[in-house]
Amino acid sequence: MTAPGLPTADPAAKPKRPDSIRFVVELWVGVIVLQVVAMAANWTVLRADFDRQMADVERRLDDPALMANTDVTFAIGMAVVIVILVAVAAVLMWFTFIGYTWARLILGWASAFVTVNLVFAVAALFMDTNTDSTLPESPTWAMVPTILGGVCAVGALTALMHRDSAAYCREAAAYRRSKRQNGFR
Repeated sequence: MTAPGLPTADPAAKPKRPDSIRFVVELWVGVIVLQVVAMAANWTVLRADFDRQMADVERRLDDPALMANTDVTFAIGMAVVIVILVAVAAVLMWFTFIGYTWARLILGWASAFVTVNLVFAVAALFMDTNTDSTLPESPTWAMVPTILGGVCAVGALTALMHRDSAAYCREAAAYRRSKRQNGFR
């Protein structure tokens, strides 16, 4: 048995999954949970923004019926967004776990996106902005899951771009190629 990243003795043998890939999945579970908690913490801000936009649309269209069921519409909309994002992340995590390079790279991009979001969120903590916004302020504790989720994303990005992860995906692709017969699995 060889270490991850080194050529295997038997190219037809299934490659050994490195710890970095396992860490990615664990860290991304943390990213998902913490980002959902951060979204829940900012519920009042998101809700107020939604109401403001709906009132603007209602004013432009001159249709008072638009504001009739905004509570239900907003809750269902947020639930759908959360379910879709979690499903996409879960699919990417699964394909990364079984060794697809494209999934590793897309999950790396998503990790970088969450990391950049973390940088802007932390920078906003130190900026004094006097806005005339009618939106309520985000609760102070909402930054805790945002920061922790961003730190998990940094760790996941590091593990995803590790040479063992790249070598595992290359070996898994070679293994899948060797299992094909006449172009099919």
